[in-house]
Amino acid sequence: MKEIKDRLAEALQIRDMTAAELSRKSGVDKGSISNYLKGKFVPKQNAIGAMAKALDVSPAWLLGFDLTIDGEEPVHVDMEKLNEANKARLMAYYQALLDTQENGS
Repeated sequence: MKEIKDRLAEALQIRDMTAAELSRKSGVDKGSISNYLKGKFVPKQNAIGAMAKALDVSPAWLLGFDLTIDGEEPVHVDMEKLNEANKARLMAYYQALLDTQENGS
């Protein structure tokens, strides 16, 4: 489980947002956000909710739970259960998705 300070910093980076912008959008004091990012304090529930809403992330994800940023359970693929042909198909599909993403499509 990640720490709140790490998830908060990650969310700010993903959303291309500064702590000052988060403060304006969430109503949480800029100094408090700075302290959360430094790990000096843990935000209370109302601050977690306000920041999560402003960052458009799941409050549970922000708290460090092993979820995707939108609060969904992560998908795990057990490659050992696939035969060689299906492993190759899955890897080709995965590579195609990466190529598409890198090309901005």
